[in-house]
Amino acid sequence: MTQKRWNIFSKSQQLLMIGSEIMRAKTWQTENDKLFKEALERGIELLDFALEDPKWNEQRYSLLVLRQEFGKFYIDARTDNIETLYQIL
Repeated sequence: MTQKRWNIFSKSQQLLMIGSEIMRAKTWQTENDKLFKEALERGIELLDFALEDPKWNEQRYSLLVLRQEFGKFYIDARTDNIETLYQIL
């Protein structure tokens, strides 16, 4: 994915892609730490693309909070069910 390609998608499509990574992470959260972290990395990458997309200028803070929560799961500061992030979307 490139920034240029990402910017073509609507905000709702972008959220769906981020949500897909959350659900992938949920699948692996208790079964495979490597695949869990890879899904988190992809989600963080997509959030970074969203932060650079001008469509999100008004909601940048919300994206930053969501990115921070992804990071907490990544460093094991949060161990509850990652599906809670999906509910935030």
